[in-house]
Amino acid sequence: MNNNFKIKIGSYTESFGCALVYLFLFAGTITGQNPEKAKKHFDSGRNAYLKFTFDDYKEAVGYYEKALAADSNFAPAYAGLSEAHALLGFELENLGQPAENHYSRALTNAQKSIDKDSTLAMAHRAMGQSCLNANPKKFGQLIYEELTRALELDSADAESHYLMWLHTDNTNTESPWITKSIQFNDRFFQSHYSLGLLCAKQKDFQRAVGHYKKCAEINPKNFRTYFSLGNAYSQQKKYDLAVSEYEKAIKLNNKITEAYFYLGLAYYYTDKNKDAKKNLEKYLELSPSTSYRKQAEAILNDIKQQ
Repeated sequence: MNNNFKIKIGSYTESFGCALVYLFLFAGTITGQNPEKAKKHFDSGRNAYLKFTFDDYKEAVGYYEKALAADSNFAPAYAGLSEAHALLGFELENLGQPAENHYSRALTNAQKSIDKDSTLAMAHRAMGQSCLNANPKKFGQLIYEELTRALELDSADAESHYLMWLHTDNTNTESPWITKSIQFNDRFFQSHYSLGLLCAKQKDFQRAVGHYKKCAEINPKNFRTYFSLGNAYSQQKKYDLAVSEYEKAIKLNNKITEAYFYLGLAYYYTDKNKDAKKNLEKYLELSPSTSYRKQAEAILNDIKQQ
């Protein structure tokens, strides 16, 4: 019994109609479901998730779990949990850490969302994303089918268009999928960031910088934006601009070890050897076994001999 649910019992002669009103008003409390409270937690979860950092995904999971505690039938919260776990797994996998637990949770919660409401576009999008992050080769056809279903239910969903681009056409900067994603939501971080990475890879640095700057406008606290901006400027040998961006990235996340290497490199190329030495030594301290170790040591040796 819910101890917070207390009804003062009236007289036996109290009308049956009033009793029905009481039952109607308190039905949500009796069954333990509170969709309004669930929606509030869900919205907070979405706000966290859309910042697209590891810590924000974890925060989103907490809010989605609160949403389901308020209403276990709230399908969007299952979909949200799925998407957050999918990207938590993706982050861990990129760090060389176990990710299977998160991928399993992503797939399970996506299916729960579909079971609760098969007409919810977000549920099918979540299943598509979970499969895409977990094993794109194994689930290739299912990914396409789920994202197609999501777009049938909501043709203006920017996230589904982005995921379809990621799955089917991710080397094409002019793809209709990514174009529509930005058209439907110009403030969806992932579309701009992924396009920035692709443009930089294709050496279209002007466009890459434009997309990264849009990312900084959307979420000024995502360290990846500044790290990637620094890389784009470095590749153009605009090292003074690169320094500023790498420093911003490190200020937001001092565990992003590669930023210390590239910051040290940028200082070195602008003849600021003291700052270069400081950051390269910090990089070696944080990453004792790394592919850039020999290069960092060579630059430090050159600075020492000057």
